Amino acid sequence: MANPQLDEILARVSTAVGRMADLSDGYAAIRAEAADPKGAVTARVDGSGALVGLELDHAAVRLGADALGESIVSTAMIAAQRAYAQRARLTEDFNSDFGEFAGIATDEGE
Repeated sequence: MANPQLDEILARVSTAVGRMADLSDGYAAIRAEAADPKGAVTARVDGSGALVGLELDHAAVRLGADALGESIVSTAMIAAQRAYAQRARLTEDFNSDFGEFAGIATDEGE
């Protein structure tokens, strides 16, 4: 015996799970990069801000240990901020789309 209400609920749940999986895939695909002003250090991070790549130009050896360390940390932080901005955009889009899908107001004050 067919139950149209149950079929509709199952379809909505399936759609919601698919959208959440898409969001997770979007997070996993995020990569961001930054370079220091001198071009001596380039850092790449993933969507969680974890360092996944670091390139040091020949100029990096002339910076000295302390300056090089500071440059690596600050460059990686800039890359992480860029990754977090991408993540925030994905989350905002998801919240807006999912809120409309679920019939939930997502704007502040509503």
